[in-house]
Amino acid sequence: MPPRYSREITRPVVLGASLKEQFRTSPCEASCPAGNSIQKMQSLVEKGEFTEALRYLRAKNPFPGITGRVCPHFCMGACNRNHKDGCVNTRALERAAATFAEQEKVVFHRRPATGKKVSVIGGGPAGLTSAYFLALLGHDVTVYEAEPVLGGVPRYGVPNFRLPRDIVDREVGMVLQAGVRARVNTRVGRDITFEEIRSRADAVIVATGVPAENSLPVPGAEHAVKAVQFLRAAALGHTAAVGRKVVVMGGGGVAFDCAFTARRLGAESVHVICLEKAGEMRAPEEDLQLAAKEGVIIHNSCTMSAVRVDGDAVKGVDFFEVASCRFDEKGKPVLEPVPGGEKTLECDTVIFAVGMKTDLDFLGDNAAGLELSPRRWIKADAFQRTSREGIFAAGDVSAGPASIARAVGDGRRAAFAAHAYLTGESSRVYVLNDDNMIEACDAMGSDTAPYVVQFADIYGIDQYEDAPMEVEAVSSCAKPFAELNEGLTAEQAMREAARCFHCGHCKACGTCVDDCPGYVLELRPWQDMERPEVMHGDECWHCANCRTSCPCSAIGFTFPLRMQV
Repeated sequence: MPPRYSREITRPVVLGASLKEQFRTSPCEASCPAGNSIQKMQSLVEKGEFTEALRYLRAKNPFPGITGRVCPHFCMGACNRNHKDGCVNTRALERAAATFAEQEKVVFHRRPATGKKVSVIGGGPAGLTSAYFLALLGHDVTVYEAEPVLGGVPRYGVPNFRLPRDIVDREVGMVLQAGVRARVNTRVGRDITFEEIRSRADAVIVATGVPAENSLPVPGAEHAVKAVQFLRAAALGHTAAVGRKVVVMGGGGVAFDCAFTARRLGAESVHVICLEKAGEMRAPEEDLQLAAKEGVIIHNSCTMSAVRVDGDAVKGVDFFEVASCRFDEKGKPVLEPVPGGEKTLECDTVIFAVGMKTDLDFLGDNAAGLELSPRRWIKADAFQRTSREGIFAAGDVSAGPASIARAVGDGRRAAFAAHAYLTGESSRVYVLNDDNMIEACDAMGSDTAPYVVQFADIYGIDQYEDAPMEVEAVSSCAKPFAELNEGLTAEQAMREAARCFHCGHCKACGTCVDDCPGYVLELRPWQDMERPEVMHGDECWHCANCRTSCPCSAIGFTFPLRMQV
């Protein structure tokens, strides 16, 4: 067989991980929990077409302005360019698309009404994503949210200096603009029962996240402040309890958000105590760099043994060094202390950032008949379906604490699974048509997962010379909660996008045509460009010159049987 080209998409894909025309793909797209069409976005940004780039992003993710700031960027860790000179800054490019696009031109339209009602419990990223796509699919959607404002973790759990509130307002507002109704200040289990919600709707999506916070079983723990409680108070403008000397227990991103917030609220000294060793922390490297810059002191391989109090006032903490940590058969940590490693710190505020857990009391007795995991997450299959018909679960409530991007991906899958349940329509692929309305396109689908191109598969990479584009942080600002990262300019974004290898997707460069000794390939007009096509397949020598010269590793071969004997 002559060569086959794995092509870039030409229509925004809303749902569908395996496409017939993309039998090869990149590690960045394969690792994105939200399923973003990363390479297409970057191709459009490279050409300065930010509005169209945002259209392709929003086809799968209603919150690119949010994830373009706070996503842990799994795509960048997987990027093949890491093996050359550093990954493409995909997160910054996603933010650039949301910043420089003409927002009013990226509005999607609802399908005709189906007459079906769906209730979504939880107004965070998973719930709002589900609600958004269900509304676009023509369903009547109501979101029940316990808090006074929609948004979930982006609203209450991420500080302003990382994610400005106006960005959250804009993207949540776009969800409501699609026709979603919201009932805020409505706590299911108190203001309305779960079964009442189920009786009013044809389907229910549970997306309540992990709202309960863990504590530490140490003396004085009741005098510590919970991390999300602390961040929520700061986000709502309430007076957050913080003294001059603050100690944070925990080594993840939430712990450092608390540390940086405390500094901005006036804390003179901030210490972070974490069980992880240096180099093994769950917090991203950028947090560690900012901690060094802001004078946050980290105590690795340590854990707290007591919160010292005098009456109701916190006076300090006792902690000790840990030589090793393991978990027993019941999942409980077993710590081996370092002899003589006991330490104390004076402080007047202690913040616990030691993990989250589900709170399923709102389901009532027997968890409303839903099957739960041993850790009390709602069990859901690959389509987010639970053990009870017509009920779906998405986000952290079904998978445990994860990322906003994972919540978006779960929410979209739950929406289309609920749509299939309600209407019987099921397609492997859904796209946006020219009227920006969701359309089933099963013919584009494939039952075979694409091959993920590795760096060793790419031969013609010498043309890529640019170094990574650094995103500078604000060095000083009179406003303590001003956004730290200014992002890329439009020109910088275009240059950074040009660094993409486009692994597994033909970018129509024509190198294969130039290197074909049998003149089997030709550049042919197609839409507003030229792209390589196999014009004389019967004369192909199967020499693989095209394959080895392709700078994208976008060409696949099926060799004739005679060449395999």
